[in-house]
Amino acid sequence: MKYREKELLIVWLDSFHEIEYKHKRALKDLFIGKTDLKRTIENDKAEIVAAIGEAGYNALFCAANPDYLKDTLSKLAAAGEVAVTVESDLYPERLKEIPEPPLALYCKGNLELFNSEIFGVVGSRRSLPLSLSVAKDFSSELIRGGFTLVTGTAEGVDAEVLKAGIKSGNVIAVSASGLNNIYPQSNADLIDKIAENGLVISEQREDVKAMPYMFPVRNRIIAGLSVGTLVVSGRLKSGTMYTAGYAVDYGRDLFAVPYSVGIESGAGTNDLIKKGAILADSPKDILSFYGIESEDEDAELSDGEREIVAALKDQPQHIEKIAEITGKQIYEITSALTVLEIKGVIYKNGTNTYGLVRNREI
Repeated sequence: MKYREKELLIVWLDSFHEIEYKHKRALKDLFIGKTDLKRTIENDKAEIVAAIGEAGYNALFCAANPDYLKDTLSKLAAAGEVAVTVESDLYPERLKEIPEPPLALYCKGNLELFNSEIFGVVGSRRSLPLSLSVAKDFSSELIRGGFTLVTGTAEGVDAEVLKAGIKSGNVIAVSASGLNNIYPQSNADLIDKIAENGLVISEQREDVKAMPYMFPVRNRIIAGLSVGTLVVSGRLKSGTMYTAGYAVDYGRDLFAVPYSVGIESGAGTNDLIKKGAILADSPKDILSFYGIESEDEDAELSDGEREIVAALKDQPQHIEKIAEITGKQIYEITSALTVLEIKGVIYKNGTNTYGLVRNREI
């Protein structure tokens, strides 16, 4: 990728991990448009030292040369990444509106997704099987409705959102760490697949390892990119609540899935609804909010699948009870149950008991 001078300045400046974000912003404003960077640094030494100290100043001064920049760009290219800076044409306009937009986003995948209508879906790493099915169901429908989804890279809800978007490619994964150090490592293969057809981004340089403070800071990007955010699950005190808080602060639409009393991983979403988040117990709640007509899902079900859904309309049932209600043998409904799980219509709790992901009209 060919970078303009202003973009190169930001890539160079952002390579100094020890310099705080606020100082990088100030230095960008100080340096941008200057033709002789080294002389500018030298002339403004007192101001720079006052902000970042003598060691920081010396690091900048010594690195103000073409060889350092060339090495920085080479590392970026070797990692298969592209830097989209606040001075780039592709930088998302919605992200520019937040108080502290990343100076640069380091990206792998389809950069054109930045120009699509982006919607955030987030939730807890430790979610009930029902919550994971809800995440999958909502994600599939929102993508069908025309949204590109954005989420994190964690296990649980994040992973379900990413899996739902692999085929279409309408999904963005935001990593808290550098893209060479995906956290958790167990999701590295999944993130690689997203990079092939969707988009993976981070504000951290390629080899930066995850630190605890990076996760809530990362969550501002998810909320900032999104026209709205759905919170699928979350405890009262969790990283998911940070994302919800950012969405509110940025004036973005906030949706939350309701839960029964006593479910810890749903206490946070219920609290958000109490505070004004839009209750969403169906993808249609979100799609209709944005004036999008959803497809008739029931038309996609076979007669055998409809019978199973009807058997589960009132409450979850054991597989033996489902067979009894439908008048079939267990072996006759096993494959249909699997297909309904894949479609996100039902969930399994691990004891051969199945329930509807959400109430459906038959």
